[in-house]
Amino acid sequence: MGMGFVSTMLVCDYISGATGSFSTAFGAHTGIGTMPITLYGTEEQKQKYVPKLATGEWFGAYCLTEPGAGSDANSGKTKAVLSDDGKYYSITGQKMWISNAGFCNLFIVFARIEDDKNITGFIVENDPKNGITLGDEEKKLGIHSSSTRQVFFNETKVPVENMLSTRGNGFKIAMNALNVGRIKLAAACLEAQRRVVNEATKYANERIQFKTPIISFGAIKAKIADMATNTYVDESACYRAAKNIEDRIAIREADGNSHQEAELKGVEEYAIECSILKVAVSEHVQHTTDEGIRIFGGMGFSADTPMESAWRDARIARIYEGTNEINRMLSVGMLIKKAMKGHVDLLGSATAVGEELMGIPSFETPDYSELFAEEKDLLKRLKKVFLMVAGSAVQKFDPELEEHQQLLMSASDILIQVYLAESALLRTEKNAKRFGEEAQATQIAMSETLFI
Repeated sequence: MGMGFVSTMLVCDYISGATGSFSTAFGAHTGIGTMPITLYGTEEQKQKYVPKLATGEWFGAYCLTEPGAGSDANSGKTKAVLSDDGKYYSITGQKMWISNAGFCNLFIVFARIEDDKNITGFIVENDPKNGITLGDEEKKLGIHSSSTRQVFFNETKVPVENMLSTRGNGFKIAMNALNVGRIKLAAACLEAQRRVVNEATKYANERIQFKTPIISFGAIKAKIADMATNTYVDESACYRAAKNIEDRIAIREADGNSHQEAELKGVEEYAIECSILKVAVSEHVQHTTDEGIRIFGGMGFSADTPMESAWRDARIARIYEGTNEINRMLSVGMLIKKAMKGHVDLLGSATAVGEELMGIPSFETPDYSELFAEEKDLLKRLKKVFLMVAGSAVQKFDPELEEHQQLLMSASDILIQVYLAESALLRTEKNAKRFGEEAQATQIAMSETLFI
């Protein structure tokens, strides 16, 4: 429809809330099953495949993971061998955990040509007569009604014109497709959180114990407040990043980039935020569903209530689109790489913080009379903590920093908290100015609780 990135986030957000299964099928099709073609495909490839995928006449799937290649996606063993006449590649290999495999018409497949360092992407039509067979449907913890199967390729012939981008560019395609997938996954978890909060609040009002609705008990209020706050904060961070990406796309288009190039680079510039959001929102939705079960009590453990399936469906969000452990390390690692390239002054800022700590502290009494003045001060200090940790880590361990995963994981937790808290403050402050502080009293309270 030619709409912007914020609009596609909104669609993904609200269409994904019904069940984790539908969310997975929708996301795999419109995201990683289609986006590699729109971002990297030739004009001929886009004209041939995107209209069918956009209308739902065809469904897409994404074949990256293999039995021996999960988080280490570039280590896949699937091979692509060029025919003697140079007209097609024969793809042979095994892919697993392929969402939509049971009903899709098209696969985005990654395979290695000869002994190339990096894998290559291909568009492969799903034709059982062309050496493609499927395993049985996987029996999974959650998302029961989504199709997840292994896919086996046995000398599957793929025309050379169905190569995506260039030879050896598959790993880059895979990572950039996952950047989009990560922020979309975060959006897909938002409506699930809202539904759980609403169902839990409704039940707490109806459930009577000790002649009193349990919603009146402080312990239950605290749970609902925590769930609602996480949802509000996650919304704030997701749509902050979405608007930033949309703005970057517009700037690049104004500079003469094609829409394809602008969207690709616009999302790539916010890859750190995509990883942050994937981790934060997927963990918050799991926490929200767990608290929902606790509010329902014994009934929450029953499959007759919505909490049980919500909890099971939420668990996969911390695994696919890159595990949360991988994304934690990626977020800090990418920031440090930006600093090494001179795009971010990480070391200079860290040095300045160190000098400030060694200097004479200020004994002035701060003025906290304005809205969020104290919270902004705390946020500024939290940013300094991250700079100290990250800067010291680079100085001490570079270039072996990637080997110190515990340090990266801890630093990422600080980075995630900074981004979420700042996003909530920015949103609430903006709306308080638009609608008045009284109208935003609940949102102000939620934003303030992040710093308690």
